[in-house]
Amino acid sequence: MQTTPDRTPSMQEDPPEVGVAAATRLLQSEYGIDAEVSDLRSERDRNFLAHAADGRRLVVKVSNTGDDPQQIAMENAAMQHVEQVDPDLPIPRVLTSLDGRSAVTVEAADGRTHLVRVMTVMPGEVADLMALPEWFGAEFGSVSARLTRALQGFGHPAAYRRLDWDPRIVTTLRPYADRLPDDTRRVPMHRLLDRFEGLDAAARELPGFVLHGDVTLSNVLLQDGGITGVIDFGDMHHTARIAELAISLTSLLRESDDLWRDAGRFLDGYQRVLPLEPAEVELIGELVLARSAASVLISAWRAPLYPDNEEYLTSLVAGSWRILDELTDVPAGDLAARFHSLCGTKRVRSAQAADPTLLVRRQTALGGQLSPLFYRSPLQVVRAAGAWIHTADGRRYLDAYNNVPVVGHAHPAVVQAISRQAAVLNLNSRYLHANVVELAERLTASMPDGLDTCVFANSGSEANDLAWRMARVVTGRGGAIVADLSYHGVSEATAAFSTNTYPPEARPPHVAIFEAPRQVTDDGPAAVQRVRAARADLQRAGHDLALLAVDTVFSSAGILTPADSFMRGLQDEAQASGGLFLADEVQAGFGRGGRNLWRFQDFGLTPDFVTLGKPMGNGHPVAALITRREIAEAFVEVDEYFSTFGGNPVSCVAALTVLDVIEQTGLVQRSGQVGAELRAGLEALVPNVRGQGLMVGVELPDAADFAERLREYGVLIGTTGPGGGVLKIRPPLIWESAEVEQFLTAFQKALG
Repeated sequence: MQTTPDRTPSMQEDPPEVGVAAATRLLQSEYGIDAEVSDLRSERDRNFLAHAADGRRLVVKVSNTGDDPQQIAMENAAMQHVEQVDPDLPIPRVLTSLDGRSAVTVEAADGRTHLVRVMTVMPGEVADLMALPEWFGAEFGSVSARLTRALQGFGHPAAYRRLDWDPRIVTTLRPYADRLPDDTRRVPMHRLLDRFEGLDAAARELPGFVLHGDVTLSNVLLQDGGITGVIDFGDMHHTARIAELAISLTSLLRESDDLWRDAGRFLDGYQRVLPLEPAEVELIGELVLARSAASVLISAWRAPLYPDNEEYLTSLVAGSWRILDELTDVPAGDLAARFHSLCGTKRVRSAQAADPTLLVRRQTALGGQLSPLFYRSPLQVVRAAGAWIHTADGRRYLDAYNNVPVVGHAHPAVVQAISRQAAVLNLNSRYLHANVVELAERLTASMPDGLDTCVFANSGSEANDLAWRMARVVTGRGGAIVADLSYHGVSEATAAFSTNTYPPEARPPHVAIFEAPRQVTDDGPAAVQRVRAARADLQRAGHDLALLAVDTVFSSAGILTPADSFMRGLQDEAQASGGLFLADEVQAGFGRGGRNLWRFQDFGLTPDFVTLGKPMGNGHPVAALITRREIAEAFVEVDEYFSTFGGNPVSCVAALTVLDVIEQTGLVQRSGQVGAELRAGLEALVPNVRGQGLMVGVELPDAADFAERLREYGVLIGTTGPGGGVLKIRPPLIWESAEVEQFLTAFQKALG
């Protein structure tokens, strides 16, 4: 027959002229197998079903002469690879001949010589000849993804071949648009092919592997409520992973009476095995359309050439036109958005774009100034990585403020841990799970002796709130002492302790304050006197001390560095008075001080409570209260604590990974070293610098205006302290000397 150089060779060669009798003789002579042989359907090859005398069912596959022998070798090698990587995947096994070959030859009636393989028959019926059960879509997606995953490590030189069925190159089939039997379809098909002109280039930028190429309903077998076989590796080639997915999905949608329902089921099953990249999801709709178009175009080309096989060669046409009729008029952007919604990639992608309406919408929906934003002209942030934050206007800013991403924004280890655990299990903490136990063990092991009990919550506010509840039960009292200008949370109880958020006259009578340590003379005896004075205030109001809570860096008071004796004086006097002492490490913990994992350890304290939050999950909401067993047991006698999400598997794996990164990369020590560089550089520029490690304050008369100017030079900081007069510098702990240098350069420019 006449061939075309730019077409797939096996699509141009006639199918093998090998009959049942020849296949029967070959089985006996080359494999020593006596069998009854019958025809199986095929497009380009000749396939036979053999019932062997020993009870085995085998497939005899006679390959088209257009198939490269290296391609046949590739298929055999791929099946062996999959068998080793995922032995539970139901694929055929290739038999070897009497002399050990995985492929033999047979001469056809027309004199051509063909390669022949014999494979085991997988149980079940072909899916495209059955009424598909409701469970099939998700299971089909899962099996498709498993086969793709199993082949990701496979390579072969024969894979880099052209295949006309590849939806990426559907525009090369344009000549056959004019052969469509329905001439009213021809012009619309040309328009559709125009839409696909850039599809191949776009797909080639995405992850690609040597893949099966034809995981379709005609190559999937069902039996007893499950998929029992994936057959026919004859279309293997190197292609985009998402093109492989689209081939399978298109096959399913051809038989669907609800495209979006079945697409959702397939993609759910697929992503439980292989999550997709947003850029891959962007092309799913286009590739489904392209594969559907390829089906009708190839049918228009080949069906007239082989009238005896017309039924098979046109079997995909009706379903393909249904897909094209439903989806072709949907604009590419809208089609992509629909698939992004199904795959869960819509929000992250759409939030990348600048939106001038966002501020007004936020003020309308979020109560105006109820939740104020930073900066006079708020930043629309779209992504962050490491020490840098990117905004919708294309700028990037050095993050010198956010202590929540303690190991850096979007740290890959934390992201991986969260996503992997979320894909496996997440539920409430009423069930036994290893993550929560391991995290509690690691946290208590990092504490002084006696702090042996860990309780998990979702935020520092909740952890401090629980400490307050426990203190009231254990002491039988109802008074609290906190530093003036302190911050401990947003619950009703902890908001009362957050004296920087309301005027002095609004302070409730059960809360008393002590002056934060600002002078060199603020030593142990001074602390004792301040606690006694505050306790006297409580007693005059009809209360007594249950809990003294202190943020161990006095962040809201202006970032202070108290003397060791002052901190011990606070603790010792509180405990001597019958109260309990809480070290609030929500801002100061996880190595920020540069000496120990916990700031209270720098002072030699042994608190009754330690609370952790903010950086604990590097942005994932998780917090903890550490206390003594006898305190917890006394509380349980009269009350209980339960948080639906506190201690859930995903939050705990985030926190465990943060601890791993801190330990393995030496971030505590780095915080001390880099913090010393930062402070020395600032002291060379301005007076009134204070703090320790990577928690530094700079007192300036125009702190708020200075923060605005520093933003213009590409650095983000905050303000704190009395009147907001102190710059608050607390970057991620991954800062190195380069970030310090960039910060100081911008700082000096802002001073100018």
